[in-house]
Amino acid sequence: MLAEEIERILQLLRENPREYMKKLAKEKNPPFNPKHERFFARKEEIDPTKIELELEMVSDRRAGEIFRSAMSFWSVPISVGYGRRLRFIIWDKTHNKVFGIFGLCDPLIGLKVRDDYIGWDKKQREERLYNLMTAYVLGAVPPYNELFGAKLVALAVGCKEVCQAFEEKYKGKKTIIRGREPMAKLVAVDTMAFFGKSLIYEGLPEWQFLGFTKGLTHIHLNGFWEKCLELAKEMNARSLRRNKFGHGPNWKFRVLNEVFSRLVLSDEYFETGIEKGYYFRPLSAEWREFLKGETDQLSYVNKSFEEYVEFWKNKYLRRRLKKWNGKAF
Repeated sequence: MLAEEIERILQLLRENPREYMKKLAKEKNPPFNPKHERFFARKEEIDPTKIELELEMVSDRRAGEIFRSAMSFWSVPISVGYGRRLRFIIWDKTHNKVFGIFGLCDPLIGLKVRDDYIGWDKKQREERLYNLMTAYVLGAVPPYNELFGAKLVALAVGCKEVCQAFEEKYKGKKTIIRGREPMAKLVAVDTMAFFGKSLIYEGLPEWQFLGFTKGLTHIHLNGFWEKCLELAKEMNARSLRRNKFGHGPNWKFRVLNEVFSRLVLSDEYFETGIEKGYYFRPLSAEWREFLKGETDQLSYVNKSFEEYVEFWKNKYLRRRLKKWNGKAF
């Protein structure tokens, strides 16, 4: 019965992956909160020549609610990430509207395309994975997405202010599993584009496209995770007793694999045919040597948020002004 249901889902997914993911996003992503409607713009409210931007780190309930409302605009399901988390809102302070958002979380423990590029071994990865974070959500909300706003958000993810926020939040903190106190330095960020290569990163030399993932995921099994977890408990699955803190995607894969194996179900159910594009962004000149544990010295090459805003205005915003409402400014 379970196999038949999953087969049906996979068929729908492979027939029209974008439409299926859009539907799943409506079910999975946070709903829009009408209470904060005033912070989201209608196109006619915005004069793009007067946009002035500022960066806010989410640090209270109100900002968190606004951030979640912004997530409702995404047409793909968003995993909120695992472990450490930093969230930011970019505001158009002239109009007092949300321009875009990005959120950072702990990276996947094992990711071949990334690990091969860095060139680290298992021990090096264990020591320095802490200094890498993944953007689990990144983009501009309407109508700012029409102004190449997502490119500004992609630049802001690696700005100096984010590195400073990372250091301030995690300096002197011990890791939960190993009880060590790593250097609180953010050296690189990465992200995945859901449907392969993304136009967001085109023309941004800060971001490097490294290739595709294998297309393995469990996100399309969202409705079955709870069922499989209950089955795992009934089976007293080994995977439930391991890596308790790391209840992330790797752990979910292990639980699902064990349940599928016991039920003699194929692991091909993880193969959606959707290969995500993997993007990597170093923030310092010595990023590779640092991540491999060969140096503790860092020379940051990233810019401030304001510098990225000026770059975006000059290179991208100006190109879109004449198309805004069909009139030139």
